[in-house]
Amino acid sequence: MPLVVDTRAGPVRGRLDRGVTAFRGIPYARPPVGALRFRPALPSEPWPGVRACIEPGPAAPQSPSRFAAVLGERAPTQSEDCLSLDVWSAGFEGVPRPVLVYVHGGDFREGSAAELTVRGRRLARGGDLVFVSLQYRLGALGFFEPNLGLRDLVSGLEWVREEIDAFGGDARRVTVFGHGAGGTAVACLACMPSAAGLFQRAILASGRFEVDTRERAAERRATFLRALEMDPRDAEKLNGVPAPELLRAQASAAFRPVVDGSLLPRAPLEAFARGEAARVPLVIGTARDETRLLDLVEPSLRELARRDVVARLEDEGISRAAAADAFELASTRDRLASGHALFHQIASEIRYAEPARRLAEAHAASGAAVYRCRFELAGFSAAGDCGAFHGLELPLVFGTRRISPLGRFFDDVPEAKPVGRRMRDAFAAFARSGDPRAPLGGPWPRAAAGDAELFRFSAPG
Repeated sequence: MPLVVDTRAGPVRGRLDRGVTAFRGIPYARPPVGALRFRPALPSEPWPGVRACIEPGPAAPQSPSRFAAVLGERAPTQSEDCLSLDVWSAGFEGVPRPVLVYVHGGDFREGSAAELTVRGRRLARGGDLVFVSLQYRLGALGFFEPNLGLRDLVSGLEWVREEIDAFGGDARRVTVFGHGAGGTAVACLACMPSAAGLFQRAILASGRFEVDTRERAAERRATFLRALEMDPRDAEKLNGVPAPELLRAQASAAFRPVVDGSLLPRAPLEAFARGEAARVPLVIGTARDETRLLDLVEPSLRELARRDVVARLEDEGISRAAAADAFELASTRDRLASGHALFHQIASEIRYAEPARRLAEAHAASGAAVYRCRFELAGFSAAGDCGAFHGLELPLVFGTRRISPLGRFFDDVPEAKPVGRRMRDAFAAFARSGDPRAPLGGPWPRAAAGDAELFRFSAPG
């Protein structure tokens, strides 16, 4: 396998990684620093000689994760010069291979394409494909000026279209796979004219598909500027504000994508409902117990009284009316359920399962191929059963249980290895053909409008 590949900006050198060739930290755009700080990404400038791409590039600047104490720090290396990507190639000869592009999550304010959980080697080698993972701008740097982070992803996909053939990939068979906020980002890409034709299939995992209106985005911008003690008329001075100050100020703003009428014409759920999204094959999935991730940093949730469930649901951004209605229904159906169980059942349903169902049904109604799934394999810790919480499946998908901080939750779960193989097998099959049904998976029916059937990644029995 060649270790040096020519790109339009210059040659890059990778390294062998147990059966595949890995290229890490390849710039796909010019560093968004200085005068380019709050500007759309520009193509990379040529570099002299061969660029060593053997270490991952830095993640976008971000504050420490609230889950860092239990899940590790997601982005130990950070820089505003963050627009790079990693490539793992199964080979350069023969028929071009399908391409799987991963977009990380983190609520649009944290995360990294290079965190320990995310490695493309197992997917590339086992699926005979080319795997790509993208860094993009987050928080204020990515969304104070609307949707710069989404523009970064478009730039990354344009790089894939222009360059991936040199790495053994097929630019006509690109699957974009996003988890969490990454799933929301991929749903946005499916609704963006500027991303049309850049991918041919999509995997949306555990996305909430929530974006801002222009009015809500303006409120966030005003809150952010007040935290910096800046007048809106002085916004151009943001180029001179140190990144740590931007991070402190954005804590109260929670920036995310916005329906701006041009780059993102409509919110994803609305665009899919109107049949305006790209009509590409889609896998859409959730985890059974998404919100039980909160238990890791809020152990008191296990003792939540039933009388406090509605108020706690409001803390998660669910309206009081919706929380009260859902609580009445769920508590009537299961009168013995604890407050802890009811909270997670309702929160996971409203925040994740219901949006996924709506989007899947709308896309299926448009005539597109849709396959729904749910991850149901519970993890365990010293506190006992942790449920199948948000993101727990990722070390199984990437085959990184031994190095991922999440892997420890499967130390005493023998089913984790075969479930991981089934997930990788299904995602690779989908990247190849647009159909996730694979030898290890078993029957997986194509979803139809109004169809509630799910393919379950779970322990046998």
